[in-house]
Amino acid sequence: MTESNEIHLKDHILYSIINPKSIAIFGANNKFLDTMGAMQLRNIIAGGFAKERIYPIHPKLDIIQGLKAYKSVLDLWEVPDLALIILRPDVVPEVLEECGQKGIKHVIITSGGFREIGKKGVMLSQTIDDIAKKYNMRFVGPNCLGVYNGWYGYPEKKNTHFNTMWIYAIPERGKISIAAHSGTIASHLFWFCKQIGVKIGKSLSIGNERNIDLVDILEYFKDDPQTDVIGLYIEEIKRGKEFIQLAKDITPLKPIVAIYAGGSEAAYRSIMGHTGSIAGDDKIFEAVFKEVGIISTFSVKDFLYYLRAFSYGIIPKGNRIGIITDSGGSGAMMAKAAEKYGLSIPEFSEELKSKLKAYVPSVANIDNPLDLTFQFNQYNLYVKIPKILINSGEVDGIIIYAVFGFEEIMDVVKKSGGKSYEEFDISNQMMKGVYLKPMQRFVRKKIAPIFYIGPQGYSNPWVREFIKSDIPIFDLWDMPIKTFSVLARYSNYRTHHL
Repeated sequence: MTESNEIHLKDHILYSIINPKSIAIFGANNKFLDTMGAMQLRNIIAGGFAKERIYPIHPKLDIIQGLKAYKSVLDLWEVPDLALIILRPDVVPEVLEECGQKGIKHVIITSGGFREIGKKGVMLSQTIDDIAKKYNMRFVGPNCLGVYNGWYGYPEKKNTHFNTMWIYAIPERGKISIAAHSGTIASHLFWFCKQIGVKIGKSLSIGNERNIDLVDILEYFKDDPQTDVIGLYIEEIKRGKEFIQLAKDITPLKPIVAIYAGGSEAAYRSIMGHTGSIAGDDKIFEAVFKEVGIISTFSVKDFLYYLRAFSYGIIPKGNRIGIITDSGGSGAMMAKAAEKYGLSIPEFSEELKSKLKAYVPSVANIDNPLDLTFQFNQYNLYVKIPKILINSGEVDGIIIYAVFGFEEIMDVVKKSGGKSYEEFDISNQMMKGVYLKPMQRFVRKKIAPIFYIGPQGYSNPWVREFIKSDIPIFDLWDMPIKTFSVLARYSNYRTHHL
């Protein structure tokens, strides 16, 4: 990113909202399980925010969670970078007015009870619009959980984050950024993200988008060096033309994965009661997404797996995959699914088959899928055979089923009095160093991803080594095929739009 872009980014309205040095909080107290504001303050403190620059505002309390509280924001000795409001909706205009008088320019309004509740809420919405305009303020919300910034204070501070949401869980920091009309999508998913290795750097819950909207956020993500992949949960798009043009500019450089929640009568009723958005027809949104290169899905699980796959940064050159398996059943299912999703399973050439022959069991069927039945030689499985396939130029990527962790298997063997096999009696750390790391350097150089399937599941110690090292690992075989097809489709789009 150029120096001029860095300056532009710091001038953007979102910068002070996700990177504030001081914050005033309305609605926090000492009752953690009774009020959302108490948990939001707790999470801000837990993230490493400077306590001396957190200003709880409360008309009755003097101390809140160990911090000095103030009766009014007007009593503060400095003008905070950000105000966080978690109060009854009818109180919000008065508080926002005081923030404006104090000179605060950036606000998060967590409070619900605005447009989504009908006429009275619409009137309240107009009131806060007028106050914000009067004082040249910008705000996220209302009816949102605010922001999570895993890069807060970086690089000076390596282990801090800024979290205004009430969810205490935080994902590992990465270069995936999310914007969502739903606080659930923006934060509840963090538990699952940690399980499967989805590394999120920023997540914004934007609620009713009364002031700051998706276009504003995409403008920020576009130039943000800490954002490589973007995830969107959309209930409406307010500025359609600007959104389309911006998405066209972004997608050839940074993949965007989106869930559109509208398009049905039941969804419309839910959205109107949630953020009050007016949602459009599914077909319109799908057409827009296709035109601008946005990867669309209706599945939350797909959404997270796609974001994870793109975050690895290896986009295949085409749609040809090689399948290595120790099971005929899983191989057949993967081959069928691949063709359903538009992938090619090319038959190996005779030259390639002859090169493979020395490294596969005599009973193996040397074809694509390559069914090894049982592969005792782990070096051949992890290194030699994949290298031969990729160097052949006949595939654009590989899916390997199944990779097993042998630490627990050897424990069972030993307990039953069985023979110890020296090849398997090594630590997972050593296995990773010998097999996985060299192959990751190889696949990045060749731009040919390898997806692994570990049927022992995500809690297995060997599978955790893949996740810790940002190596694509799945527990079953449906998702890697589906995910590879999305990467291939994006590759084709990018080739024609860069």
